Amino acid sequence: MIATISADIVRSTSLQTEDLIILRNRLRELLDDFEKDYPGFWARIVRGDSIECVVPEYRYALRIAILIKLFVKIQAGDFDCHELLQRHGIRFSIGIADISYADKAEDLINGPAIYLSGRNLDEISRRDLYTAIEVESVPKSLSDMVDSYVALLNNLVDSYSTKQAEVVFYKLLGYKEVDISKRLSIYQSAVNMRSTSAQWGLLNTAIKDFEDLDFKRICG
Repeated sequence: MIATISADIVRSTSLQTEDLIILRNRLRELLDDFEKDYPGFWARIVRGDSIECVVPEYRYALRIAILIKLFVKIQAGDFDCHELLQRHGIRFSIGIADISYADKAEDLINGPAIYLSGRNLDEISRRDLYTAIEVESVPKSLSDMVDSYVALLNNLVDSYSTKQAEVVFYKLLGYKEVDISKRLSIYQSAVNMRSTSAQWGLLNTAIKDFEDLDFKRICG
């Protein structure tokens, strides 16, 4: 059982072509860093504004999806783009299931997990929603609860300003406040204020709780 993430950049067509290229290149660097931090992780950017990720340790999928979302929200502040891109960053769907084939060199992902995340991304796009998660073989009541849980976290992140998103992004990467203050060239008290107003404690606890869920045991 692994996770896949299917995502797309919201209102990417509002970006100038050169700005979209810059954003893609920055996003590629982030995804390359994830490959170093999460064993077996790999990702590709397809069709200009779509992202597909393979996350062998499925429990990290939500953290990675939120990090990508925060990153795109932050980068959007550099461009003249649609307000929905600045607010949402990306729309994402997580599928947790088996995978029959995933090979970076062949640039191919195949199997139930990617079917789930891809299908649900198409569905939420048609319904003008921004997040979905589905775990294969778990009771529907649990699947619906997890989906609502992730949607609520997504809505919290949607509410962040660019300044709040920057702080939370680095905190999710494991930076201490003193290091974030140096990186952003602001006082540590400002880091703490932005962290508090973004309800960092709630977000962090919720993501850790998700990472503690043992879907393999639940699925038997």
